[in-house]
Amino acid sequence: MEGDRLRYEQALRRGHEALWQKRWAVAIAAYREALEAFPDQPEALTGLGLACMEAGHYEEAIAAFRQLMRLRPGDPTPVLRLAEVYQRAGRAPEAAAHYHQAGQLFAEQADLRRAVQAWVQAIRLEPGRIETLEALAQAYRQLHQPEAAIRVDLARARAWVQQGDLRRALEAVSAALALDPDHPQALQARDWLRAQLARRTGTGPLPPPPARGAEAEQARAEAFWMVPPEEAEAPADPIRQALTRALQTLADLVFSEDPGTFSEEQWFQINAGLGRAVDAHSRGQWREALALYEQVLAAGLEHPALMFAIGAILAELKRCDEAAPRLQRAMASSTYYLAGLLLQARCEERYGTPERAAERYLEALEHIEQEQLRGGHEEWLRERYRFLRAWILRHPEQQAALRKEAQQILESPTWLDRVTLIRRALDQWTAETPFRLTLADALMFPDGERLLIELGQAYTWAQHGLFYSAMEEALRIVAEMPFAPLAHLALGRLLAWGHRSQAAVGKFRALGEYFLFMEDPYMALAAFEQAIQLAPLDLPTLHRLLRLSQELGDPLRTIQAFTGMADAYLQMANLEQAERICQEGLDWASRRGLSGAALRPFLLRMVEIAVQRLDWTRAVEHLERLRMIDPKDLEIRWGLAEAYLRTHRMEPALQEVRDLLDHARAAGRLAEAVSNLEELITLFPEEPGLRQLAAQVYLELGQMESAIAHLERIGEHYLQQGRLNDARAVYQSLIQLNPDRAVHYRALIR
Repeated sequence: MEGDRLRYEQALRRGHEALWQKRWAVAIAAYREALEAFPDQPEALTGLGLACMEAGHYEEAIAAFRQLMRLRPGDPTPVLRLAEVYQRAGRAPEAAAHYHQAGQLFAEQADLRRAVQAWVQAIRLEPGRIETLEALAQAYRQLHQPEAAIRVDLARARAWVQQGDLRRALEAVSAALALDPDHPQALQARDWLRAQLARRTGTGPLPPPPARGAEAEQARAEAFWMVPPEEAEAPADPIRQALTRALQTLADLVFSEDPGTFSEEQWFQINAGLGRAVDAHSRGQWREALALYEQVLAAGLEHPALMFAIGAILAELKRCDEAAPRLQRAMASSTYYLAGLLLQARCEERYGTPERAAERYLEALEHIEQEQLRGGHEEWLRERYRFLRAWILRHPEQQAALRKEAQQILESPTWLDRVTLIRRALDQWTAETPFRLTLADALMFPDGERLLIELGQAYTWAQHGLFYSAMEEALRIVAEMPFAPLAHLALGRLLAWGHRSQAAVGKFRALGEYFLFMEDPYMALAAFEQAIQLAPLDLPTLHRLLRLSQELGDPLRTIQAFTGMADAYLQMANLEQAERICQEGLDWASRRGLSGAALRPFLLRMVEIAVQRLDWTRAVEHLERLRMIDPKDLEIRWGLAEAYLRTHRMEPALQEVRDLLDHARAAGRLAEAVSNLEELITLFPEEPGLRQLAAQVYLELGQMESAIAHLERIGEHYLQQGRLNDARAVYQSLIQLNPDRAVHYRALIR
């Protein structure tokens, strides 16, 4: 027996050493040997399970941890280990079940925080696991974390919807509203569920949705509250998040053994003061913490976390002038940038400088969007926020709304979800339109977030094809918020989706005039452009668009407005007005020294006008200018060759075709070029120069029959004109190419 004990202990020690060194095979062998001596030893079973898990021997690891569970029935640790093995093995349902079981065991031990961690892990693996969601919601309530509980209640509701039980989903949402009656996502969820229940039971005004399978399911998921949060853990607002990070960083510095450039005495003083400061700050003793932080700062420690901690306390004490420089220095680190802006905005509000507070909120919103939107969006975001910073100073009502809405959202624990939903809603309503809306645009009017959430129901119905119901909902919202431009924008989009184009155009024209009244020409421009997308021949709106783009000095949009008007006149067959507009556009572009590429749209339309008038001389003039702008534009150059031929300028035409063939030859695209040449020959079949070039190209391509056909036509043409010498030369060439018909060719030229 003593020999077995010695063997066990030696094998166990070897197993531990190998496990520490990550030598999994050696560890497994040692633990197996230990278990041969004493089969039911928890320490050896734990080691074997861990080593097998790391080595990828999942079945043996599962067996080890199952045996450990039997030995320790009330211990959550082996259950957690087993859950981890299942997770690594890709067996998510079994992993989730064991994480749930571990959470229950932790809860029985009154360790709710660890229970929450286990249940959160189960939800990550199986988001619709209702029994876990119910346990998690109850735990958050016991931990006095209402925001987290609400998030889980909404997740429960989503799970019940996926199972088709709308009544239980509504019960889960009601539980959330019991914690916060004004929670925007919960309110939207309640309204959505009530509408679905009314439709399903036939007790409401809505018609049943069309049976469209997966498409209907996708449309249903467009309800904002149905978007699941990425994390189920208790969230925190940006200021609290940053302060937690700062205190953790400072606490880590206390235990750091590296003094850096400080002397041992300085490092001791810094550590001693910093430890006491962090402790005082954590307990809410701000003045004591501030005094200690200042001592640490005076000792020479300059760190973004320290600056943020000091700035946060000064902001809470309403010492804004002192807080600002500290926060600015902390914001050199991206970790504290957003929180620093929000603290400054809070300070400015309390200090009585609302304009500066609004500016800080705009900076915060811009920072969030620059982080979220990538790939070419950065420049227009900068331009829009630059404009809004000046604009909002002249509009106190919108400024007050922005401060209230931004503070309410950005200082909320669910700020990231709420910002994401607002951004998603803006993208839904503005997709494939000229509108480019920022978060600030959504929050500059009272109840902007609630407006977008309520409009989400209208969007959902529109996706179902229920345009009448969607319109009713949008009209109700417009009646409640008549001065909210987002509501009118959404109404215009619904009118367009419902094929009521004339009404939609009127709505966007009115929206453009409203934005002009509000001194926002960029949004006005977008509204007029949207109207033109729906009604390209709307000349009054085109004139409005042209004047506005010229006033803004926007070359691209001005050119688009000029060409839009020209196209409208062309469609109405008013060539004189179309030409006048194009000439005005050319003059405007020339006065501003714009590059040749800016002239191209006008010249192309003037070519079209000249062609419709059969004025080929003018067409040649415009095409020659286009060739100077871009000599590589082959379509223009083939058009120019045709125009030369129509004005009987044979030599320039043939030279243009030769140049085009040389270009195609160098690019290896001779076959493509000969197709264009054949089109010219079809238009001008009696021009021997074109057929001569075609015959030459076909000979290069090895297409003998096509070359002979063109040469025969040339010979016939010369004979008809009595040009016998030219005809003889052609037929001599044909005799060499086609000796079988030599007798026939000689007979023709006798």
